[in-house]
Amino acid sequence: MYYNLFLMKKINFVIFDFDGTIANTLPFSFQKLLEIAKLLQINDLTDKEIINEIRSKRYQELLKGRFKQSWLKLPVVIGLIKNMQIELEKTIEKIKLFSGIKKILRDLKKNGYKLAIISSNRKDSIDKFIKFNNIEVFDFVHGKTDLFGKANYLEKFISDFKLKKTEVIYVGDEVRDVEACKKVGINMIGVSWGLCTAKALKKNGVDYIIKNPQEILQILNN
Repeated sequence: MYYNLFLMKKINFVIFDFDGTIANTLPFSFQKLLEIAKLLQINDLTDKEIINEIRSKRYQELLKGRFKQSWLKLPVVIGLIKNMQIELEKTIEKIKLFSGIKKILRDLKKNGYKLAIISSNRKDSIDKFIKFNNIEVFDFVHGKTDLFGKANYLEKFISDFKLKKTEVIYVGDEVRDVEACKKVGINMIGVSWGLCTAKALKKNGVDYIIKNPQEILQILNN
């Protein structure tokens, strides 16, 4: 487990990302991202190399490297990703929870923590997934944020619930989650089972890295 030396104060709200953190949407996402890469005519990389690039680099780095031509097609890419989310909703009941997630959510609730989801996926998909998997433990669910607008929604969440930034922590799997948390000034737990690699999350300054969900409670109890 990787820690910084920040002395945490009492956490009241644990905010989760959805895709790659709670729900194992990765096989679906990788398939669709490869389709997008082909539409962008990224033909000099194998499928494995494309996935490795996506998992290990910031979006800004991708768009300066092999994916440079994507800048000109960014509105198209965003549109394709939104369509991808609509397609996911149709098959959301086939998506699995990551191992140990249901238990940690219930354990956190039993220990008095409030739980939220703030995700760039569609709220309808998230709500269906929550109900189907019997994890109706969340005090707040927000979906369909802008791909690069998560910081704004985190700020609004903190303001609406009249919280101090030391009272919340975010659990996510992407470098853009790290960037959003840093911009807002809140701590983040990075999960090693999601989209971005643990190495990429560490490189970009995530506060904690965990290998299994139960470590969330260990961090909060320290």
